[in-house]
Amino acid sequence: MTDQSGNIFQLGEALEERLGLIEEKLEEQVNKIVDLSRIGTAFTSLLDLETMLPMLIETALRFVKGEVGEVTIFDVEGQSKSVSWGLAPEISRKLKMETGEPIFEAVRRNGESVVKNQFNYKEDVGVQTHEVIINSLIVAPLKSQSQVVGTIAIANKEDDAGFDADDAFALEMLGSFAAVAVSNVKLHQEALLNQKLEHELHLAEQVQQTLMPEKHILFEGLEINAFQSQAGQVGGDLFDVIEVGAGKYLVVVADVSNKGMPAALIMASVHSYIRVIAEATDSISGLVAKINGFLCNDVRRLGGMFVTMFAGLIDLNERKLISVNAGHPPGFLLRPNHIEKLKTGGTLLGQFPDFGYQEKATPIERGDRLIIFTDGIFECVDGRGEMMGLTRLTRFFRRCREAPWEEFVSHLKDLLAEYSVDKSRVDDATLLMIEVK
Repeated sequence: MTDQSGNIFQLGEALEERLGLIEEKLEEQVNKIVDLSRIGTAFTSLLDLETMLPMLIETALRFVKGEVGEVTIFDVEGQSKSVSWGLAPEISRKLKMETGEPIFEAVRRNGESVVKNQFNYKEDVGVQTHEVIINSLIVAPLKSQSQVVGTIAIANKEDDAGFDADDAFALEMLGSFAAVAVSNVKLHQEALLNQKLEHELHLAEQVQQTLMPEKHILFEGLEINAFQSQAGQVGGDLFDVIEVGAGKYLVVVADVSNKGMPAALIMASVHSYIRVIAEATDSISGLVAKINGFLCNDVRRLGGMFVTMFAGLIDLNERKLISVNAGHPPGFLLRPNHIEKLKTGGTLLGQFPDFGYQEKATPIERGDRLIIFTDGIFECVDGRGEMMGLTRLTRFFRRCREAPWEEFVSHLKDLLAEYSVDKSRVDDATLLMIEVK
């Protein structure tokens, strides 16, 4: 009976000891979950990887009681960013599965943790440094939903105990918080980049608008009105009006074969060339030829872009218009009784350096209207996919040839709205009306 009582007493002590260990383990797990919650909140509030990654590796080492570790973040191009705490990337990338696949690649591929005890990895990394020994290893994914954005590796469990399923769970939880933080950092960086690009685009738009003249200009004997609609914040359409002498006015409309920032940069070059050459050139054909020469050098370095241009010199003293059309839609001279199309000139600018351009002299009278425009005015399409075309645009000019500018441009906007259903095919559109008073 005494022996039985002793056995029962020993069993009770063992159960009590076991229960104490379970309580201890449970308390440790509860504390770990509380810590994870706090750390997760801290991680997801950080917007800087340089701060977050060292904090992550330090926390992971403390949670699973490891000796050394490393965290790696993958970016969209497949490159990686690592923070090491004693486990150098040069070493960690050599660690392999039984199949020969690098452990990091396996975790990245399948999104599951790898735990390896009794690993027995040794490498001499130099006489002046030390021998690297890895006895146990755990590698967990940094996973947000199904996307693995990185990995975290911890080596050498304290007291050579080996890592277990609880350690894997803790690292996976930590990795989930870290993955959200990494995504937040990337989104924040993208937002900052977009904000910067938007600011730069806004500045470019302001600069481009500064380069353009006013949209309503009055000279003695001449009234000029402009309509312009850009497909983006900046574009490749240009118009300019320059008084080059008493009663002499240069009017130019040009179109770069592209949209957006590249077209805007070429447009700015064209504008500067016009301003520099205008007062030093006696003829319109000479001006266009010089601009062509400059652009051939510029465009060669920009992948074959080109420019079309209509340039006209209005001489009110001699009552004539001298024009050159360089691959541009025809200019329209609206008279009381008929419409004359102005096509004489030559090919587009920026492709043929030695091309010679022809100019055309046309008499002008009071009441005549010269209309110059870019192809974005008539190359838009309606809901049936039918392009407006020059024929419909010519009919519009005939109907509205004597309409005041406000009425003319109102009808033009209505027409463009009808033929601008497919926004992907809407281009920069510019129209200039010059009326001899």
